[in-house]
Amino acid sequence: MSRIRIVKGKYTKIIGGDYNISAEGSIVTNAADEVREKGQEEGVSYGDYERLGSNVNEDFDMQFSLKKDGPHTTVVPLGILDFEGNFENAFFAFNFSLSQSNVDTLKFEILDADGKEIYAITNLPEIVITARKYPLLMQKIEEQKPEFDPTNPKNIWDWKPVYASFNVSVDDYTKIGTYVLLWDGFDNQGIYDSSIFNDKTLTAKVTGKKGGISKSKEATFHVSRKGVNWVDVKIDKTNKKVETSLKVDLEDGGNEGLDRGNKVSAEALAYYNRVPLSTQRAYADIEKLALDGIARFWSRNAGNIGKGVRIDNELYEVSVTAQTDNSKGLAAPKIIYQTNTEEGRSRNWEMSRILYFYEGYLYYGDWKKSDQNKALYKNKGWYYKTADIDDFKMVAAHEIGHEILLAYGGGVYSKTHKGTSHWSMIIQDPDEDATYIPKSGEIDLMKYYHDYYDISRTVISEFDLLKVIWLTKIKIK
Repeated sequence: MSRIRIVKGKYTKIIGGDYNISAEGSIVTNAADEVREKGQEEGVSYGDYERLGSNVNEDFDMQFSLKKDGPHTTVVPLGILDFEGNFENAFFAFNFSLSQSNVDTLKFEILDADGKEIYAITNLPEIVITARKYPLLMQKIEEQKPEFDPTNPKNIWDWKPVYASFNVSVDDYTKIGTYVLLWDGFDNQGIYDSSIFNDKTLTAKVTGKKGGISKSKEATFHVSRKGVNWVDVKIDKTNKKVETSLKVDLEDGGNEGLDRGNKVSAEALAYYNRVPLSTQRAYADIEKLALDGIARFWSRNAGNIGKGVRIDNELYEVSVTAQTDNSKGLAAPKIIYQTNTEEGRSRNWEMSRILYFYEGYLYYGDWKKSDQNKALYKNKGWYYKTADIDDFKMVAAHEIGHEILLAYGGGVYSKTHKGTSHWSMIIQDPDEDATYIPKSGEIDLMKYYHDYYDISRTVISEFDLLKVIWLTKIKIK
């Protein structure tokens, strides 16, 4: 309870004994002329605080709840922007108010369904801002949104300094007032693990203590994935590393051509002096090559040309691993082994998902149009090819990548190879806007070029990899 007394004339108070004033906060005296303090015996002293027993409320009251309105219905790790460059909320936000009296300490915790502590802190972090300033804060964030420029995409806006400008001192959370407490999803070791938020019930808890009194308030909430369930990330903020795991629905599509060795021309058999293959490689070995391809070309770390991704002006190394999951994995091609036949063209779209692995004798149907002096013509269209493992890994990463691009960028972005193949999305050839591969630096795994790739420089773009992290977006209930 507050009290204001206004006296328009002279106000004199005479006390027969001691006159004591005690305040849980500050005592402020203002005068238009001067302030006089006199003490006849022991003078005037300041700085000693003596609580006046029954005249000060020893009890306190707290209110605590989860914010689930406006931008607070979802959370994206580190606030990574969406595909169109829109703002994404990076925090779980909790309304907290303290009344009747200040407290000595306040503890904030996040617990899992079993009561295990995920995050706990007694000295709340600096991103604790007063509720009355919070709407203004969100307005400022909205006002500073940049226009989305696809040629120069940003990963995250510099909105964190805006939060910092509204910080209150780290001691103020123990004072009577109303606040918004923010949690970014990281635990006390600086680790963000998206699997924690996959269809789980969590509890946020505040515990206030004053003298011998301890009180707690809890807010239970359910978290699930806003979009896909086939990707998880573990972000190490301290060491600036991100571990990304993908579940992929790869299948064994069998083989083509193993029984067609007798179709190989006699000229080709004599020219290459090799026997047609009649048994295929183990499917498990081919599948592993495809998964290794995802790991290699979708990672950006010190081990490849990508080096990492920039988040809030800091470089994070991102390592991707993939595993087959036929029940929860993202839609992926079936793998078909080919030999003694015309090599197929790998693809991955809703009506046809096939990833070809070919080796041995292969056939070119338009061989009669080739140079009559070349071996291809003389061998009647047959040629022998040793399996190109690096090429297969890259093709696997590219084809499986189409479904990933579709999840965050949509059909046109995915099927036109980010605007570099024909607008019809049916003709899968480089568009007139496509370029030649750059003479140096990175080559985008998911784009088409007028010439073929340098596999050693091919990698997923920083923009696309950040959107994989965005796909772990959390929905709050």
